[in-house]
Formats: sequence, structure tokens, C-alpha cells
Amino acid sequence: MPTALVTGGAVRLGRSIALHLAGRGYNIALHYGSSRESAEQTAEETRKFGVQCKTYCVDFTNFESIPLLMDQVLVDFNSIDLLVNSAANFIQKNLEETSNSELLDTININLMAPFILMREFKNKVNKGLIINILDERILRRVSTFGAYSVSKSALAHLTELSAVSWGETIRVNGIAPGLILPPSGRSDEYLIKNASNIPTKTHGNTSDILRGFDYLLDSPFINGEILFIDGGESKKR
Repeated sequence: MPTALVTGGAVRLGRSIALHLAGRGYNIALHYGSSRESAEQTAEETRKFGVQCKTYCVDFTNFESIPLLMDQVLVDFNSIDLLVNSAANFIQKNLEETSNSELLDTININLMAPFILMREFKNKVNKGLIINILDERILRRVSTFGAYSVSKSALAHLTELSAVSWGETIRVNGIAPGLILPPSGRSDEYLIKNASNIPTKTHGNTSDILRGFDYLLDSPFINGEILFIDGGESKKR
């Protein structure tokens, strides 16, 4: 039975991905930062698919703790077949408003953690698939998401760079969602209100992302690609 490590797997899109992979027969190593109760609830739901699920609390804002996650998972599961970098720090501030601590936390969570986990995956497993969760904003210049956009753009470059370097043993791809979920604390009214800004005049759903996941999982010749699942919003430049 294959094993997937899903970062940020307790809530939102990460949770949907963890449950979907469990439904496909993956054991789940579920990372979370602080949402302990949500992590345990997601893990309990995941186990209903007849797979193993273990939770791992690692604070990605603490740079020194990041490499420990891969070692912990490999002790419990022996190997990992899929690494999903979904954890993210979503700060809606422009460049001049972003504090040093917000910048550091965003870079650590959105870029440094994936970088280190990908490196450890290469060095200690050296087979399988990596999928990085990006954002359609990497093709646009949205000033109100300064540090977030910079970190996700760098992660997109890392996705392509590692795909070229490691393709013989590890495929690396990305998914760039658009208007799929409302920001934390906002209702679905946010999606309805902003759908008019999308070329399709609709918003997406997590099921759209999961279909993209299936495509990447089931297509062994896809490497170094970023799937924009955004109704064409990223093309409005």
C-alpha cells in the first residue's frame, strides 16, 4: 500500500487531498502546524477508507524543525511514494506593509519547507512523485499579496527546476488553483461575488483540484508541469 505525506493536511484543500488519496488506497502521513483537533478529525475520517493515518505536528516557521518531519514519517512508514506540499501561509498585505516576521514566516512555510522536504525526499527515498500546491497568482502581479506571491512564484520555479534535475527517479509537478475556496473566515458568498472576475464567470470546487491530482497521479510521462485550475483567471495579465 503506497504512502503519501501531505503537509497542511488537517484543513481546507490539504484535508480534501488527504481524504481523496486515502480513497485511492494511500496510507496518509498527515502534517499539521497548530490545528490539532482538526488533524485528529481528518485522520479519523481518513482511516475509514481502511488505510493507516498518522499525524505529525511540526511548526514550519521554525526552520530547524522542518527536516525532522521526513525522518519521523520514514520511521513509521519505511518509505514514501508521494509528497504533497500543501501547507501555506496566506498573508494579504502589500510589500511595504509586510513585517519582517510575516515575511520570514511566509518564506519558511511556503518555500523553505517544500524545498527542504523535497531535498530530503530525493536523498532518502529517490522515487515517486511530488506535487506542489501553488496559486494562479504566480502568472500575475497582485500587489496585495506581496510575500505570498513571491514565495509561491519561487516554489513554481523550484517545481520546474527539480523536475528537470530529478525526472529519472522522481516526477515533480504543481497545481495552481484559482477561485476554489473562500479565504479563512469568509463564507461561500465570497466565491459567488468574485466569480464575475473569472473568464468562465464561475468559481471552482475542490473536486476540480482532485481531478487534477488524479491526472498527475495516473500519467507517468507528466513531469515539470503546472496545472492551472482557475477558469482562465491567470491569463488575465
